[in-house]
Amino acid sequence: MATTDPIQELAAAVRAGDRRALARAVTLVESTRSDHRDDAARLIELLAPAAGGAFRIGVSGVPGAGKSTFIEAFGLHLIARGQRVAVLSVDPSSPASGGSILGDKTRMAELARHPEVFIRPTPSGGTLGGVARRTREALLVCEAAGFDIVLVETVGVGQSETAVAGMTDLFLLLLVPGGGDELQGIKRGIVELADLVLVNKADGDLAGAAERAVDAYRNALTLLRPRAAGWEVPVAACSSLTGAGIPGAWDTMQRYRETLTASGELAARRASQAGDWLWGETAETLVERLREHPGVRELLPELERAVRSGVLPPTVGARRLIECFLGQPVGPDGPSAAAAPKQGIPPGAPGRLNHVAIAVPDLESARQAFARLPGASVSAPRPLPEHGVTVVFVALPNAKIELVTPLGERSPLRSFLEKNPGGGIHHLSLEVPDVRAAAASLAGQGARVLGDGEPKIGAHGTSVLFLHPKDFCGTLLELEETV
Repeated sequence: MATTDPIQELAAAVRAGDRRALARAVTLVESTRSDHRDDAARLIELLAPAAGGAFRIGVSGVPGAGKSTFIEAFGLHLIARGQRVAVLSVDPSSPASGGSILGDKTRMAELARHPEVFIRPTPSGGTLGGVARRTREALLVCEAAGFDIVLVETVGVGQSETAVAGMTDLFLLLLVPGGGDELQGIKRGIVELADLVLVNKADGDLAGAAERAVDAYRNALTLLRPRAAGWEVPVAACSSLTGAGIPGAWDTMQRYRETLTASGELAARRASQAGDWLWGETAETLVERLREHPGVRELLPELERAVRSGVLPPTVGARRLIECFLGQPVGPDGPSAAAAPKQGIPPGAPGRLNHVAIAVPDLESARQAFARLPGASVSAPRPLPEHGVTVVFVALPNAKIELVTPLGERSPLRSFLEKNPGGGIHHLSLEVPDVRAAAASLAGQGARVLGDGEPKIGAHGTSVLFLHPKDFCGTLLELEETV
């Protein structure tokens, strides 16, 4: 008996234009639950072939410019001409609940009644630029559902609002007249991304001020280079209240689309945006995985305290988190030279010193003592039953120390501490790219490998082996694999 795949069924319903399925799909891609993210990725993969046909328009502007009112008037104009319109309205987030504060369905009541329109308010979640992290995915879902125009309305928080330009075909900047300074909307970072500038509220007593603002903005834009080659950014007045200028704005947008499609600029822009999306999603996913990593979770509280108190520079703290996540040291340009074999260097050749291990009879006292060192970041105790020890790592700006104490009655450290009751240096840890190859190479030169010769998992989650101290002037050496 065939089983149904709910994600495939959902994708099919979205492509068929089922509005309830569309709402469920957008909810799924907006979810932050890890199991939902897996389903969302599958859904996006299934819908991607049906997406890409809509005209994507970003609507941004200064607070009070009337973005939602404009979108309602503009949307009504579009559906009157047979267009299907989706509105992804990214609202400010409530600090208490995390939900949308403004609720654009209530601010676009007339537009929301039309079956040709889908309006989705999405809380920004504090995301820079007022664009929710999953807005791109929601946009793709709406395209797959067959909408002709997708409008992305953003919070309007200033220069960082430029994030919307990274996911749309046309970036509309909405401004208002009579703000005192006629150039109050001209902030270079955001205006350089504008493909069309409209001065809203050009009605009643503000009609004259709006025309003067249009002239001022038009003159100011002559000093800036247009984003698209062959396109001079138009500036016009409109009124969301009377509808004046709305048809002309749509005509301009259609001309823009035709011009950039013919030149290949639109296809190139979308390709660039897809690449940016890839790296943006990669970075955000890596941060999520970093926070979920057991070693990072253990290290993070004390590391954050050290950074917040000014004891540890944030750059050093960040590097230690990455090293913990990767299980290998990170140099200025990536993994350290010891992390991978270089041309001409045997795979078993030792690299840099990873840490010095000190055996201590009282781990907590030692932990407190080493915490007094300038710039020290001291980890929580971590038991390693397979090695018969409990360890604490002391990370210094340019060195690392491992404090080890016996765990269990059969711990190999007990005999060392009987001879050195006050503690002392126990071993040196050397990084090697291949612990087996390193051990075999050294054994071929007469060095003895302790134990049965099989690597064990060390404190950093990588393979380790120990070499007999009598072969190295009384010093126990640990070989720690770095990859």
